[in-house]
Amino acid sequence: AEIAHVQMLCYLLEVSLTPSTTPPDCPKELYELYFVFACVWAFGGAMFQDQLVDHRVEFTKWWVTDFKSIKFPSAGTVFDYYIDPETKKFEPWTKKVPKFEYDSDIPLQATLVHTAESIRVKYFLDQLVDIRRPVMLVGSAGTGKTVLMQDKLNNLSEDFMVANVPFNFYTSSEMLQRILEKPLEKKAGRNFGPPGNRRLIYFVDDMNMPEVDKYYTVQPHTMMRQHIDHGHWYDRSKLTLKDIHNTQYVSCMNPTAGSFTIDSRLQRHFCVFAMSFPSQDALITIYTSILSQHMAQCNFLGPVQKFATNLVIGALTLQAKMTTTFLPTAIKFHYVFNLRDMSNIFQGILFAQSDCCKTPPELVRLWLHEAERVYRDKLVDESDMETF
Repeated sequence: AEIAHVQMLCYLLEVSLTPSTTPPDCPKELYELYFVFACVWAFGGAMFQDQLVDHRVEFTKWWVTDFKSIKFPSAGTVFDYYIDPETKKFEPWTKKVPKFEYDSDIPLQATLVHTAESIRVKYFLDQLVDIRRPVMLVGSAGTGKTVLMQDKLNNLSEDFMVANVPFNFYTSSEMLQRILEKPLEKKAGRNFGPPGNRRLIYFVDDMNMPEVDKYYTVQPHTMMRQHIDHGHWYDRSKLTLKDIHNTQYVSCMNPTAGSFTIDSRLQRHFCVFAMSFPSQDALITIYTSILSQHMAQCNFLGPVQKFATNLVIGALTLQAKMTTTFLPTAIKFHYVFNLRDMSNIFQGILFAQSDCCKTPPELVRLWLHEAERVYRDKLVDESDMETF
């Protein structure tokens, strides 16, 4: 596991140290700047915040006190900055965030509003996919791993093909092999690859879902490891070797479900990035921009439009209260409230047109109704419903 960090450091240096960023006659300090940037992300990119400690803040404190040759800006953590290719100085990721435009045809669950969090993961994702390195996004449910990855894969050029590989508890290595072989065609001899000169990306979602057998092995993982390590697998019926070309992997996994960890022999190949829950400010920005743009498009009345921010702050406060009041137990194991519930509430509000909300109280009533449908219908006994 330790060597995987060093390997990821090499991959990040491979994408950072290009002739355009570090020309042959550049000063030595520039190499050090890029090395420090790659180092921070290789060793700290997989850290996130749990209930007690924000590991990124701890890592920042340690880094700033121990390594002083390259100065990071003092605000925020060391993960909040990137190197501007023109000025060669640290700039906050917030500068790269594009302005969001709401499209009413896309369902809210599939809408991606970029924040500093998602932009920095996307930045590395773009670069690493280009040089065919496997990438893995890790985070709990509802942090937007799949949406971010789908957004990347849908916007690839014509030279790429994408095959979705869904994992569940019953996926066996044989089923996996069938899915992996489906988009391939036979080339010369024992060589197989995607049609033409295209590159095939396998997107493995919920990587850690398959069953762990009695020998502590996850069969689909061993199959993937063999492919990544050796670039081949065997034909199941003829038992002959098949060489597989022009393929690469990207994956997502939720470490709070399934088998909580995966085989380190497989994990060492992936560059791992942690997707943590967006901050309170980011959430307010996300939902306010969606709601206010919807209201503007549907010509809601002025006082109602101005009320959007208050409504979002209220909704987030209720969400926080729900997560702390109704904790999951052995019987009520489905008491998990995350961003998906927020999105479901706002999806309901977005179906409303201007004629049904003429005053702010009517808007609040609509929100209360949606919140009852999403939260209250999840609760199981009378006492919980009364508390709500």
